[in-house]
Parts: sequence; C-alpha cells; structure tokens
Amino acid sequence: MKTRIFSAAIIATGLFVTSASFAQLNLQQFGIGGGNSSGNAGTAPSSGGISQLLQNYVGANRQVLSGQSSLASAMGLSGAASQAQQASGLLSGLTPSVSQLSQVGSTQQSLSQTLTQAFASRSSDASAPVDKQAFTNGLASLGQGVSQYSSLQSSLGSIGQMNPASLLQSGMNPQTAQAASYIAQSAPGQLQLLASTLSAAVQFATSHGISVPSIAAAALKGF
Repeated sequence: MKTRIFSAAIIATGLFVTSASFAQLNLQQFGIGGGNSSGNAGTAPSSGGISQLLQNYVGANRQVLSGQSSLASAMGLSGAASQAQQASGLLSGLTPSVSQLSQVGSTQQSLSQTLTQAFASRSSDASAPVDKQAFTNGLASLGQGVSQYSSLQSSLGSIGQMNPASLLQSGMNPQTAQAASYIAQSAPGQLQLLASTLSAAVQFATSHGISVPSIAAAALKGF
C-alpha cells in the first residue's frame, strides 16, 4: 500500500501543479450538465446542486487545514500551523473565488510537503518532542477531511471535460461557475496528495506510540 500511495502522491502533485487538466469531476449528480468538446450547453445546472458542491468542498478543506495546523503544532512547526490557519480564513465567504481556492490548494500542498519531510526527519528519533494529543487531534481532523473528499468520489469520472460556458449560459453567477470548474479540475489531485500525507502521519504516529483515531485509519481504505 505504501508504494501505491507514494506513486499516487507523485502523480497527484504533478496533477495539482498543472491544474489536473485531464482529471474531471462528473457534476451531473449535482444537476450540472457535463458538457462536451463541441461546446454544447448540456443540462441546465441546478443552483442548489452547485451550492451543495461548494459547501461540501469548502467543508472538506477546512477540516484538512485544521488537521494540518494541529499536526504542525504537534511537531513544533508554529509557522506552518499559522499558515494553515490563515488559509482557512480564506474560506469564510459564502462563495470563495478561484483565487482564494487556488491559494488554499497551494498552501495545502506546501504544508503536506513540510509535514511529510518533518515525519521523515524524525522517524528515527523517538526522543524528539511531539505533542501526542495535538497529533491525535490532527489525525482526526485530517482523516475527516480526506473522508469528505472521498465522498465526492461517486461523482468522479471520465465523462469528458465540463464546459464552463454551459454554466454561464444558464445564468449562473460567474464566480460560482468558475469555482465549480476549479473544483472539477483540482479535486482528484488534492485527494491523492492529502491521502498520502495522512498515510505518512499515521505511520509516524504508529512508530511513536501516538494514538491513531479510527476516522484516520478508515479514511485510508481504498488508497
């Protein structure tokens, strides 16, 4: 499983940096037409469906950032913890802009790399100070966030690239349409990267006598 997750993380990082142009989110269950390469509008989107999608996505990211912040604090990485908290503040609006979502995604990626490096550098030093309770709390939050990302898997597919023009033509608010398009492009890569980070955190906890909450272990099933 470790080899599989490590390979997925490398691929996910590349997808994330390149906006995951080949991984798309099937939004039909949210009432959004998938669109096609010829630019047909498809089924008119449901504003309620889009709102639910954004709410679920924002909620998942808040959980992830909370978990990353707690893990960073537990490892004594106060700067990284503060960075996660600041990024979470970008998600306070009703409809985050693509710029805000992109900043959050970039911060998550940076924090994942920082945490993974910290786990690796301390893996052979059992005496390094770690706040075990904060670490367990971080595992719970990150596990919940990964689980919420995974709940979107039912709508992941290769039905073709979503056509943003169809959302605009339906009269949807441009910022909302852009946010939905961003989610379609970035969610698959984000999920794989975060699952890899969670796996590394669980392995670190196990080797350092830190309690691993069931939500964290359950979130890794299937990866």
